[in-house]
This record gives sequence, structure tokens and C-alpha cells, in this order.
Amino acid sequence: MLSPTRTSAQAILKAVVTTTSTILQESTSTSAEQKEESNDADDNEPSKKKFKDDTTTEVESSIETTSTTTTHVRQRALKKRKVCVSFGYCGAGYFGLQRNAKDKVHRTIEDELVEAFVKVDAIPQTHADDMSKMAFQRAARTDKGVSAVANLVSLKLAPLENLTELVNEHLPKQIRMFGVKRVAASFNSKNSCDARTYIYILPTYAFCPVEEITSESYRVSSEILQLAKDVSSEYLGSHNFHNFTSGKKFTDPSARRHMFSIDIADPYIRENVEFTTITIKGQSFMLHQIRKMISLVIAIVRGVASRDTIQQAYNADKIDIPKAPPLGLVLQKLHYDRYDKKFGHDGQHEALTWAEVESEITTFKENVIIPHIVKREITDKSMFKWLSYLPCHHFDQLLPFYPPGSYTGTGRGLYLLQRQQNSSAKLGDEDDDDNEIEE
Repeated sequence: MLSPTRTSAQAILKAVVTTTSTILQESTSTSAEQKEESNDADDNEPSKKKFKDDTTTEVESSIETTSTTTTHVRQRALKKRKVCVSFGYCGAGYFGLQRNAKDKVHRTIEDELVEAFVKVDAIPQTHADDMSKMAFQRAARTDKGVSAVANLVSLKLAPLENLTELVNEHLPKQIRMFGVKRVAASFNSKNSCDARTYIYILPTYAFCPVEEITSESYRVSSEILQLAKDVSSEYLGSHNFHNFTSGKKFTDPSARRHMFSIDIADPYIRENVEFTTITIKGQSFMLHQIRKMISLVIAIVRGVASRDTIQQAYNADKIDIPKAPPLGLVLQKLHYDRYDKKFGHDGQHEALTWAEVESEITTFKENVIIPHIVKREITDKSMFKWLSYLPCHHFDQLLPFYPPGSYTGTGRGLYLLQRQQNSSAKLGDEDDDDNEIEE
């Protein structure tokens, strides 16, 4: 017969075993339910770690609330892609292309473009304040007032439907975005560019021989136009263009540039003034190079400079060559032949030829850029005024103590020693803050 004490101890032990078994069963059931819920969650939504690997930011979209808990539901943000954007602009009224986020006074083309990207949520405002965050790079920088038929920038943007149309709604009419294409991650709009084409629009009276009276009623003859073409052809090929820029020595390897083609179009009439367009395609160009090249062609055709001046300019001696007016200078086209050959048909990227929007680009050029140049030329007469200064330059070797615009005494009989006479007048290159394109 068991004692009362032993019977009580057995009852207590049995109760403990029963309670422990129940707790273990409940724990196992709960763990299974949690595991099943976890598996369901993996099917419907990525884990936090996987989400961060696949996206750059997390965007909170909604909050679901129950009686006991609050669950935050997040959707995956669009991953930014490396793209290039083709756009054109008339530079009138702007302080060039390049943006300075700290400068709120001098408005630039990139100010308008970047702000439009922010307004359509293609980039966040933090990226607009620090453009390096979106890997921003321009193909060619244009200075104050200069236009571009089709420039290019590369950057990282969130993919959006109808991005071109959305951006254009927030741009002024003198700036148009033509299209956007995805590019390889290594693409750089400046360094990947093989060649650049510029045009220079000028009135044909710039070719009027110096013996004749220069006026807007002048019409260039076929002989004079052919002479201009022959002179221009001497720029073709690789040459040392140190005399066609500023601050570049003859021994500097970067002074050597290659010109692929130069063409002078048949004359056309605008507002009773005859114009022509000079098209230059080169591998790259230095500061002032195109304007000095145009200037020397005009001087030779007019008879102010000798025909052999171009060949002399390729030598080590410094030659007096002024800059032609900036108004007619326009960036026409960018060439990416090597990139297109490697990536243009790989199934993921497109060739950067923009043939699909060529009609829009041409319409913008004919309706916005050219009318602006013609109107300004007729109103301001920048070429006409510049031609009056042209004979003040001798297009000969410069001596160290004579500035540009002063004769050295080696040719042509006219001596303009402005520096020795302490004159405040500055001939020829009178505008330091001029409009120019620089690569």
C-alpha cells in the first residue's frame, strides 16, 4: 500500500509530463505554421536583402492595418538604366550648355533639361543637385548663345514610357528632346564619340573681294565659290592646328587634329540676303579652332591673306589669325561608328544614328535655329562689322612684342603698332566673352 506522500508525488509528476507534452505539440504546430507563412511570403515578395540587391531604392507604396498588427507593403522601385538622350537647342538667351548647380543666376541649357527630368520623376532632386550621381556626361560643350542641331548626353535614368513627350512638355520651345536609347554601361557620350560635324552659316558677301564694295546685295559668283572650296580643302587630313586655338604650343601632341571632310553648300536667299553653309567634319576640335579656320578662308578669298597662309600656319611660327563671328557656329551631328559596330546590333542596344527622328531634327533646325541666325545676322550685322576689322590683321608671323592686329614689318606695308602707342582700342578679337564650342 502506497503512502499518501508517494501518491501525491506521482500525481504531480504525471501532470508535469502532460503539460510539457502539450507545450511541445503546440510549439511544433506554431513553427510549422510560421514556416508555411514564410514560404508563402517568399513566393509573393522578395526578402529585404534580395530587394536591396535588385534595386537602388525602396519605395513605400501602401500600409495594411489589422486589429493586432501593422504590415508595411513595399513595391520594387524601377532600376535606373544607362541611357543617352538626343536633344537640340537654340542657344539664344542662355549662358551655354554646361550646368552649374550652385549658380542660380546664369541660366543654361542643362538647367532646363535636368529640371525637366526631375519634374517627370526620371531622376530625384538629389541627383539634380549632384549630377555625378547619375553618371552625367555631355558629348560636346557649347558656350554662351551657341546652338546645336543634335547634341547628346549620357546618364542614368529611370525607364518611363513616353519619356520624350513628357520631358518636352516641361521644356521651352527652343529646346527639344528627340529621343532616348539604352546604352552599354561603359558608354561615355564624350569619349565614345568618333567624330563631330559642325556647320557655319554666313552671308556670301563675306567672300566679296576687298577691291569691291561689300554690301548685303552681293551675290557670290561660281568662280569665287569654287575658290572658297579649293582653299577649304587644304584643311583636310591631319595637321598641327596650334595656330587655330589659344594657349597651345606647336610641340603639344594634342594640337594635331584630323579633318575628314569640308563642304561649302550652294548659296540660298533668306530675307533678301544670300547665305551659304560650310560643313566641317573632324575627329575633334579645340577652342576657337573652327572660327579661326573660317576666318582664314574668308581672308584668303577676299584677298586680305595670301594663299600659302594655311600651310604656314601648320608650322611652328605663331601666325596672326583672328576668330570669325560666333553667331553662325552650330553643332550639327555626333558620330559613334565604333560604338554602333560593337553594340548597335547586339539585341540589347540600338545604333546611335537617330534615323527614326531625322525628320524632327531637320524640322527643328529649319524652323528654329536657322531663322534665329538669319534674323540676328541681318539685325546685328555681326559679319559685316567683323569684315571691317579684317584688314587690321596681317596673317603673318607674330613677333613676341607685337600683339595680334599689329604688323610685324615683314609684309604688306601697313603698320598698326597699337600696343606701342598705348591705345585702348582692341582690334579684331574685341570680345573675350564670345560664343564658342569646345571639346
